[in-house]
Amino acid sequence: MIKQGSTQLCVKDLSFINNIKSMAVIGSSKKRDYFFLRNHAEYFKGPIYAVHPTVVEIPNFGKKNIFPTLKDIPGEVDFAFIAVPPSKILEIVDECVKKNVKLVTVFTSEFSDSGTEEGIALEKELLKRAQNEVRILGPNGMGLFYPKLGIAWRPQFPTTPGNIGFIAQSGGICNIAIYGANALGINFSKVFSFGNGADLDFVDMLYFLSNDPETDVILCYIEGIKEGRISDLKEVLKQNKKPIIALKGGQSETGSIAAKTHTASISGDNRLWNALFRQFNIIEVESLEQLLYTARLIDYYGIFELNNLAVFSISGGYGVILVDLLEKAGMKVPPFSPEIQDKLKSKFFLPGTSSNNPLDLAAQFFYVLSVYEIIDLALSDKKIDGIILDMPSFYLTPVLKSRDNQDFESNMVESLTLGHKHNKLLIPIIQRLNNPEERERISKKLIERKVPVFGDPLEFIPLLSKISNYKRRMERL
Repeated sequence: MIKQGSTQLCVKDLSFINNIKSMAVIGSSKKRDYFFLRNHAEYFKGPIYAVHPTVVEIPNFGKKNIFPTLKDIPGEVDFAFIAVPPSKILEIVDECVKKNVKLVTVFTSEFSDSGTEEGIALEKELLKRAQNEVRILGPNGMGLFYPKLGIAWRPQFPTTPGNIGFIAQSGGICNIAIYGANALGINFSKVFSFGNGADLDFVDMLYFLSNDPETDVILCYIEGIKEGRISDLKEVLKQNKKPIIALKGGQSETGSIAAKTHTASISGDNRLWNALFRQFNIIEVESLEQLLYTARLIDYYGIFELNNLAVFSISGGYGVILVDLLEKAGMKVPPFSPEIQDKLKSKFFLPGTSSNNPLDLAAQFFYVLSVYEIIDLALSDKKIDGIILDMPSFYLTPVLKSRDNQDFESNMVESLTLGHKHNKLLIPIIQRLNNPEERERISKKLIERKVPVFGDPLEFIPLLSKISNYKRRMERL
């Protein structure tokens, strides 16, 4: 337990997490082909043990690491993943205390989440048995995903560690986020699914991530927090120096009821949460996709403030749509500076094009070397903070791109990485409406180069305003 003098901050000490060296999976059975054991064993960097009273052999798992009880394991166990019926939980936690296990995930549900007196009483007894010696993630949670150490509860979780932390009560939300983040080209430092939060709760993990040297950005899916924890939450937020992006669940009347059923959470007054988000400069989003997209923009381009943007379009009409959306969101699409405008004018040589902002390339898009020069010039304008590009995937089909330039695609990828050269934001929009194979192929190449690809302007334009506002408020605080 960490207590900070006059601040009266009370949070649990989780500093040991970065040094987990051994683990056990308790209760994994043949019924599901030892699902959680196999998932954790796939990547875990240290010794991993299977604990089951009747299992003596597991295909493709060493017999020397199978034990009937936790106490039979000769070495230390830092972390345990527990998947046993509720009736067995208390004796297992007793064993964990005697074994000096530091952290357990209790995957088992039907505690306070059941809403029954029996479930609520069992959860209270679970906490009592842990004696503040064993820290508990759960019950009714997936626990810890820590790619650096190979701790993963699902198959094919990404193994590359990143700098983004994620806290959520919901294990399902965590699964979607982890697989989704991998597809978007961003990686997590740690993910916590804490379920009912009987012991470790949102405040504890937020404090941990805000002080974790492996985490630079914090994502949260919040259904609610325990009564009496608001003052601790405020103190953690006051001390925090990292960007926090939050998705609040249970904001409607029906959603609040669903949250209580899901994880026994009290969602709380929306006005309270809105005030907290404003007071502590938290970026609030409306969906899980927005949560991940915002994290990707910050991961690729840092914390930015956008005022003036260039628009690059192959269709004049689509350029008009982009300008309208950007200006509705509080940004401007101004004329280029006279010097840059003159240089841009000299680069446009086909009829039906326009060198003014918004730029209209039309058929000149196929002259990919001139595309590079135009983007490079636009981003060199000191009054321009970034560029948004419309690039329909049907222009990448073999029939069109083979006309003049066999290296069209690789040269286009180079053009779209120019944002990093100028340290400015560059976002290509490749619509999902057609040519999915071409879109997927070039999107993968761009993501490898840290260029975020979107399919619709509304997926990211509202987020540009949120990040810009965060930067402005951060400078005022």
